[in-house]
Amino acid sequence: MMNNTFVKMGCVILSLILAGCVPHNTIDEVSLMHNIGFDKEEEMLKASVVYPNYAESDNPALITAAAENPSSLQEELSHKSQFPFEIGQVRLLIFGDKLSREGLAPILDTICKDPKIGIIRIVITDGSPDLLLRKTLKESPLFLMNLIEKSIENEGIPETDLHLMYDQFFGSGIDMSFPNLTVDSKENVKVDGMGIFKDDKLALRISEKETFLLKLMTDANKRGVYSFNLNMNGNKANIGVRIISGKHKVKFIKDNLKEKVKVSLNLNVELDALPEWINLEKEKDLKLLKNALQKSISTEAEILLKKFQANGVDPIGIGRRYKANHENYSELSFYDRIYPGMTYDADTKITIRQTGVGK
Repeated sequence: MMNNTFVKMGCVILSLILAGCVPHNTIDEVSLMHNIGFDKEEEMLKASVVYPNYAESDNPALITAAAENPSSLQEELSHKSQFPFEIGQVRLLIFGDKLSREGLAPILDTICKDPKIGIIRIVITDGSPDLLLRKTLKESPLFLMNLIEKSIENEGIPETDLHLMYDQFFGSGIDMSFPNLTVDSKENVKVDGMGIFKDDKLALRISEKETFLLKLMTDANKRGVYSFNLNMNGNKANIGVRIISGKHKVKFIKDNLKEKVKVSLNLNVELDALPEWINLEKEKDLKLLKNALQKSISTEAEILLKKFQANGVDPIGIGRRYKANHENYSELSFYDRIYPGMTYDADTKITIRQTGVGK
């Protein structure tokens, strides 16, 4: 009995000692950063930070600072806040257009070395991050992260986070790609396509529709809406179909001594709000609609693949797939000699799972 008492007392004392070693901060005595934007301002590196300002109000606060390097930038930000910044709660990184074009390497290298940073989303903007962040000050601090999460889950944006960025940036045979945020004509923040990088520099922006096609060729989650022009039964209309699931496969075949990339898409779709002149109970109408949809996706997927090729970028990871089947793979040689000469063939098979009729 005496031994059990000593054991219990020892556990209590040890717990108190360990608790005293853990850093602790009161929530209203730290600045919890949720969104951080980086850009270039002349020759300086500029940061914009949004954090909940619990000490003064219920609304988030925005501060900006500029310095010559990332380490000095963090110090400059601290000088403008009455409380120390806590970087462990960062949920979204935003890179401005100028920095994206000049190169993200200095920031990415710094992020990779910080053990406090967890899984976060990364986006770019076609403007400046501080302008974008100012538009969200009346929103929840997690508004932008939730916007990206929703777009990835249901609205045709490919998966993107810090871990995927590590793989794309430090790995070979694939290029980085990030969602693009913009402020529309009504002063609302929205997701508008993606930016494709070569090494650490922005090389190409693609539209919302092209972004969804990229998702169909890369992600397991294929949810989103695809719109196409339909000419059928003497009528014309733009039809939107919701893709709910599917699979993709990318393989290489020889074509007259050249490498051909074969992309196969098997997609399950929902059809709703169809024009009254489409009757899917008629086998002819159903077949015409399916063929038109399959042809549209295949054609536009091939065009997008050629666009990536013409701009020297590879967000699909074709180089990585090629490497897996070639022992003497060289990334430099592949993108200089083989990638530019590749041809493409996309084949789409559609299965209609649900339908509806509208006028």
